[in-house]
Amino acid sequence: MDTSYYHRPAVQPFLDDTFGQLLEKAAVRWPDREAYVFRPGGTRVTFTELKVQVDELAAGLLALGTQRGDRIGWIVDNRLEWVLMYFAVAKVGAISVPLENMFDWNSEVAIYMLNKVKVKTLVLQESDEDDAYSKNPLQSLIEIAPELETCQPGQLKNTKLPFLETVIAISDRKYSGCYMFTDVQQMGGEEEHRRLDVLQTELSAKDPGFLFCTSGSTGMPKFVQHSTYALVNSCGEFFRMTGIDKQPKCLFPSAAESGFWDVHQPIVFGNTMVFPSAGKATVTDLLSTIQEERCGAVAALLFIKQFHELLHHPQLKDYDLSSLEMIHVGGNVVHESLIHLSTQLLPNVKILNLYAMTEVVCVSTVTPDMSLEAASTTVGKIFPEIEVKLVDGSGDTVPLGQDGEVWVKGYSVFQGYCGDEDTNRSIMSADGWCNTGDIGRLGEDGLLTIVGRSKDVILKDDENVYPVLLERIFHEICDKVKIVKAIGVPHESLVEEICICMVLKDGETATEGEMREMALNVGVSTVAWFQFELQLWSFRKYHWPLLPLEIQ
Repeated sequence: MDTSYYHRPAVQPFLDDTFGQLLEKAAVRWPDREAYVFRPGGTRVTFTELKVQVDELAAGLLALGTQRGDRIGWIVDNRLEWVLMYFAVAKVGAISVPLENMFDWNSEVAIYMLNKVKVKTLVLQESDEDDAYSKNPLQSLIEIAPELETCQPGQLKNTKLPFLETVIAISDRKYSGCYMFTDVQQMGGEEEHRRLDVLQTELSAKDPGFLFCTSGSTGMPKFVQHSTYALVNSCGEFFRMTGIDKQPKCLFPSAAESGFWDVHQPIVFGNTMVFPSAGKATVTDLLSTIQEERCGAVAALLFIKQFHELLHHPQLKDYDLSSLEMIHVGGNVVHESLIHLSTQLLPNVKILNLYAMTEVVCVSTVTPDMSLEAASTTVGKIFPEIEVKLVDGSGDTVPLGQDGEVWVKGYSVFQGYCGDEDTNRSIMSADGWCNTGDIGRLGEDGLLTIVGRSKDVILKDDENVYPVLLERIFHEICDKVKIVKAIGVPHESLVEEICICMVLKDGETATEGEMREMALNVGVSTVAWFQFELQLWSFRKYHWPLLPLEIQ
């Protein structure tokens, strides 16, 4: 290679099965094996039980009048009902809209999101103080649409939510305008089950099947449209490339809606997926579940903050983690210091960093056979049948080894933003290339390195400075630093000057002069000034270390 373009063929044919077909095969291959374990409620379900319950719910949705292409949303924490919705909606040919609790933001955002994708049916969980949500989704919707307390089920008429007709409640309390989830599971009769069987012969894995919410870095939430084909094959390659497909039990450390692309993996590989908590797991949840369930992999995304807290947990060595072989870490660039620390504390565990985004699912991944240096400095090998090129500001492919914007093309690229044609044109080229907005570098070995975001570039005079590179330097040269962020601040002559914001480790002290001298000694002469914060309150608000950090 002499230019930054990469593509390789797949070793084996891709799956062209729908969720319904995969679930049918899984129930035959592994009938008595546990498919999902939900520790908060003690629920354990086998593949046979899963298929039966999915079919019952799907038939019930048909009995409610659900049509192919209808948008069905749900706000449910990590429990069996979430998984049942994921598969049942796909089996009836409707479009799944798994949502986080948008009512935690405000009612205006919730109304915007539901109307944006024209949600027709919404499943809501009645929550209490022991559940994952701070605001009760069901009660929050009733505040917007009080008609739910007086209308008949399926007959909601509300001017703020003109597309929403049916609300299904997961609750011990009955609401006049809501169907009960348990009742819907029993509504389907012989006719609905017959129609369900017929639908399985008509649906395609390449049909629009999912709308996933993504906030991006600015503006209101957008909805990314994907097919089953993209999810099954992109995530399947990740499991195969890393060896997770051979792990009997996998841990799911996140809220299901934020790790949507891994939820279906049991029906592909026969793994058991274990949910340790109702939402994003605490470190104690993770460690105790790994120990008690003997999990071999943290398969879904473990965010960097969780990974950092796990490695610094004071009782880490008290847990039996001998079953654990790999941890999937991501959400942003993983600092080398964390990778090296993990080799000391968890020497038998491989750290897998995945480069992905909602719009293109999986692009590249670190694999267990890679060296420590490669695993800690790159985002790994590019997936088969994915085309990647790095381009300059004119759209021309840059020479190998030079920085360029990462563009992706292939089966995993999304089908567009729902209702956002202008945004579609800005991110998608006419010939199918998706502009990720990330700045990367491709090596001769085909390994991809991400150095920053194009929108995060600091424009200092005539130089482009990538914050991630500066942050890495300070982590390397100063063992006093706990957190470091580089940002651009307005400057009258340089356009922007560089500001380094640091949080020091507990008990450490430093002066601006000391840090400036250290920076100059390694050639970081562009640093203008430093600001030290000894508390983490401002970073906790933004769930450090996810980028870009929004400063208000």
